[in-house]
Parts: sequence; C-alpha cells; structure tokens
Amino acid sequence: EALHLRIMIAAIEWIPAGRANPTPSKYEYSRAEQEFLAKVQQQAAGGELAADEEGVDGSHEDKDAVVDGAAGSDNEEWEEMEDEGEDEEGGDSKVELPKADPSSLPADLRMDEYSDDEGDNKEKDVGGLLVGKDAEEMMGVYKTRNNDNVDDGESSDSDDDDDLGDVPDTREYMPVDVEGLQSINIGGGNSGFNMGDLQNMTMENGEEDDEDEDDEDDEDDIKLQDGDALVVVAKTEEDFASLEINIFDAESSNLYIHHDIPLPSFPLCLALGSVVSSYQSNNVATAGNYVAVGSFEPGIEIWNLDVMNALEPTMVLGGMDTSGAEDDWMRMQSASMGKKNTKKKKGASSSGLREGSHTDAVMGLSWNTVHQQVLASGSADGTVKLWDVTQTKGGYVRPSATLTHHTDKVQSLAWHPSEGTLLATGGYDRRVCLVDARSAAAVSSTKANQSVKKAKLLADCEAIAWDPHNPNYLTAASEDGVVQCWDVRKFGADPVWSFVAHEYGGVSDISYNSQVPGMLMTCSIDKTVALWDTQNASSPTPQPCGSKDMNVGKLYSVSCYPSSPWLLACGGSGHELAIWDMESEDAIQKRFASRVNDGDGAAATAAANNDDGADEPDFEAIMAAEDNAATSKALDGMSKSKKKKGKKKGKAHSKRK
Repeated sequence: EALHLRIMIAAIEWIPAGRANPTPSKYEYSRAEQEFLAKVQQQAAGGELAADEEGVDGSHEDKDAVVDGAAGSDNEEWEEMEDEGEDEEGGDSKVELPKADPSSLPADLRMDEYSDDEGDNKEKDVGGLLVGKDAEEMMGVYKTRNNDNVDDGESSDSDDDDDLGDVPDTREYMPVDVEGLQSINIGGGNSGFNMGDLQNMTMENGEEDDEDEDDEDDEDDIKLQDGDALVVVAKTEEDFASLEINIFDAESSNLYIHHDIPLPSFPLCLALGSVVSSYQSNNVATAGNYVAVGSFEPGIEIWNLDVMNALEPTMVLGGMDTSGAEDDWMRMQSASMGKKNTKKKKGASSSGLREGSHTDAVMGLSWNTVHQQVLASGSADGTVKLWDVTQTKGGYVRPSATLTHHTDKVQSLAWHPSEGTLLATGGYDRRVCLVDARSAAAVSSTKANQSVKKAKLLADCEAIAWDPHNPNYLTAASEDGVVQCWDVRKFGADPVWSFVAHEYGGVSDISYNSQVPGMLMTCSIDKTVALWDTQNASSPTPQPCGSKDMNVGKLYSVSCYPSSPWLLACGGSGHELAIWDMESEDAIQKRFASRVNDGDGAAATAAANNDDGADEPDFEAIMAAEDNAATSKALDGMSKSKKKKGKKKGKAHSKRK
C-alpha cells in the first residue's frame, strides 16, 4: 500500500485539439531573465541600466561578461588589483602576468616553431595523404622521442632494445609526382584543395550529413501532427515527480511521451488554461498552452506546456516567498555589468509564505473557461481562493477573494461551463456548495459565506462535474460510491437522481463526455471504469452501459478527450496511462453513436429540462444577490412560476415513465 502511494498517477487532463503549439520551443527564459535581458537591450540602445532605490549609477563593462555569466566577485578582484597598481605607479601601469617558458609548453602549442612556408611541406602533405595520417603521426612521435634521447645524452639497455633504426623498412612506396597531383588541384594551388581539406573531406561531409539527418529527425519527432491527441499526466515515482505530455495516435494506436517536466513536489491536481500575465506589463494577458499544478506544497505552479526543456514555472501563485532569491540573482547580474554597492530592497523576505497564499496542500483546481484569466483553487487549509492570473502586484499575483464556507479540506472545484461567475465546490465536510464569484469578491467573507448554497452528502466528496449538455445539472461523487445529481434551480433539495456506481472502494473521479450527450464515466479503486447513460428515457436513474478493468491498478483519475467522442484516459497506482478507444465497442456504439452531433436530441433534452421550452433562469442574477433573503426570494419566484405549469409538466413526466 505504501508503494502505491509513492508510485501513482494523480491527475489526467486532455489538451483540446488546436491549443498546443505544433512546433514547441526547447527553452523559455524565466521572468527574471526576461526582465534582465530587457534592461540590457535598453542599455545597448543607449539607455542606462535602471538604478536601485539608492540611485547608484553603474559603470559600463564589457557586454560579453553578461553573456558569459561572469561573476561580480571576479570583476571586483581585478578592479582592486588595477586600483592598487594605479596608486603605486601613478595610474598608468597595468598588471603584468608571469610569462611562460615556450619550451615547457606541449609541442602543439609552440607557435614560434611553426613553419609558414607551405611549399616546403607539399611533399610531406602528399605523403601523409597517400601513406596515411596515422602512420605519419606514429613516425613523428618516434623521431621526437629519439631526438630527445640523443640531446640528453642518455642511454640504457632498454633504449638499445627499443632502437628500431637498424630495422629495414620493407614498405613499398609509389613515386610521388607532386606536380602531377597539383595539376588536378590536389595538394595545393590557388584554386585547389590543400592536403588538410582532402584528409578531412570525407569524414567532415559524413558528419555534416549525419548531423543534418539527426536535426531533421529531431524536428519530425518534436513537431505535432494533425491527428495527435495530447494528454497531460501528473505522475509520481518514488522521490521523483513530473508532468508527462503524452501523444496518442489514434490511427496506429501508439502512445508515447513527447516531453516531460520535472516537478519539485508530488502533484495532486491539474487545470488547463490559455492565458497568464505578461512580464512586460502588469494586467496584460499572454496567450499560450498552460497547466496549473496543485501539490502538497501551498503554492500553485503554472507551466508552459509548449516548452520542451522547462526549468521553472511561468508563474507561481502563493507558496514560498522567493523575492529575496530573485533580488540576489538580479544583484549578481547587475554586478557583472559593473554596478556596485547594490542593496536588498526593503521588505524583501527570503522565507515564509507570500501574502494571500494557501497554508496547506492544494487539492483542487478549476480554470474558468468563460473568464479565462480566473483560476479557482481549493486547499487542505479549508479555503477556496480566486486568482486573476493577469493581475500582478509587487512581482507576484495575490488572490482576488478567499472563501471559507467549508469547514474541512476542499477536494474539488468546477466552474460552470457557460455562467462564468458560478463556482461549485466539494469538501471533506460532506458538503457541495454553489458560490457566486462576484458577490464573493465584492463583499466580506462572512456575508459571502451566508449567500453560499449548500447540499449535504453522506460521505466525503471526491469529485464534482457539470453536465455539458444540461447546464442545470451538477453531479457529485463521494467516497461511499454514491453519485448524485442536483438541479441547481432547486439546489439544496432532494437530488434529481442518485445511485451507487461502485460498491467497493467508492468513486474516485467522474467525467462527462462533451461530445456524447448523456454519457457519464466513473472510476474507482476497484480498478474499473464504468459507463452510464444519464438520458435513458425508460428509467429515472442512469443505466449502466458496461465497465472495464483497465489493468493499471487502482484508478484515481479519468478524463474524456474533448475533441473526440470515443477516447477515454485513466490512471492510478499502476504508474501507467491507459487509453480506451470505445469506437470498436459494439454495445457502446449501439447506445450512443446516434447521439453524436445530434443537435435535435440535445435540444429536445434541454427543452424538457427547462420547463417545456421556458426561458432558462439567469444564474448570475440569482447568485449575485447581496444577502440570503434576496436570493431566496428569487428562487421562490422561480418555484411559483413552475407550479403554474405543473399540470402540463406532470403529464409529460408520466408519459416518460
């Protein structure tokens, strides 16, 4: 059991088709590096490097020191040596380094002994080409060693034994016609190749061809194809955690890892987003392919999935205060540019949490699909925080609102797919809650908690999901295996339907198929994925459509590909990602195939759930009431409107049964 906790897949998210960059980059500069490079560019254009609060001017040093990453301490040592020389000898002297004896250098570094006369070496070059470079080098080594022994006047029995001067040379040489070779542009000449070019031509051309082929192969491997389906996996293995970006090719049924990102802490949840704050200007969004990662740490990391070798997250919400470390890095780089006597900014701290951060593990995340800059997070500290990732102040993002309507750990969150201010939350206090984000941000936390709508569960909430084909329905799964669905227009009353999905182990995750109306998927630690039909006209409760053992251990997460109706991914304690292609399942196709792209069926279902075509209520107007009385009055008005049509509605339901 302990091994299962340390080797697992905690969360899975499919990347919608078209969001990822087809040609991802290999590296991305961090925000601190981007800011520093922007300052260097300003300086190169004639501006001055921005001074610190003390207003100390920086001296201009060699710009190559910035690129080479020269440390400030080395520059200061050289400057001190130069200052001492100026004081002692009038300021015109320079530091002289000791000269090295040329005879002590290796033979290939004795520049004075090289011959500039290329004509004297023509026959030698041609001979090296015909006989072979290796043989020539061996003979040169032998001659050098023999000459050294003669000069030193040393002799021994071992030297006599090794003396090969008397051994006759039995090799046969062809007469070398230097002029003939040069006439065909070999061995010299103004328009021909020299001997070094000829010796290396074959090898260099082969290496260049191999390098070009390798580069082309790498580009082909990195480039995303039109039919590639990308899925992000939060994986933990022993003491190593990572994000794996996998590619599934439906045509060949191949699954492989495109690239991975190491994580500093064990991940618990994921949320996909498309915008973050730009480093160049506050309150400006930068579009991209991002994922927010919640872990056992209180900080939320946002990573750019289009970067192959990402070394650090694009942004961190909350968590440890690293402003002191960032200031140290900027100060070090400024020192390499020649600035001195820089000091830490007042208020910077290298320890503790950032203002507004969670204080415990982040267990749930949800990125708003309507207001794409808004991210909601739930934590083991019992709070729900709303973040605007485009609003930075003091170098980092602070939460826009903090809600405390749960009395225990907050496990899951889900924004409404079309009403951008309606947020559903579920926690270990056995409550599912509805929150209006506008009232939460506008009023105090106490009044905001009073306007929260709550529904009770019989066990801890494990997952919640909105029905994408029926926006009035909110579904929650609990650890006792029960799945319940409420009509949010009557939230807090009895659920529309409730059933036991998994008798053993409870339900660990649920997911609706956004392409197929009525298809609900559940997974459990009983190692199976189950399919349910929530729009079966013959029964008021969802009907089972089959289950499958995925052979990847206990399952903790399940997700359906939003760009295809028949791809399902799941993972858990088996440390492997499982893909279920349901297109070949006859029973599933018989029940659900007719619903794909069936606009009439979806419209009919929505009309039946909206009081026979009555206008859908404005959830934002209802939930945005400043107090509980106003909200209750609005809901009562909706109930009275429904009672007036009760007879017609009752007949419709009786026919359905």
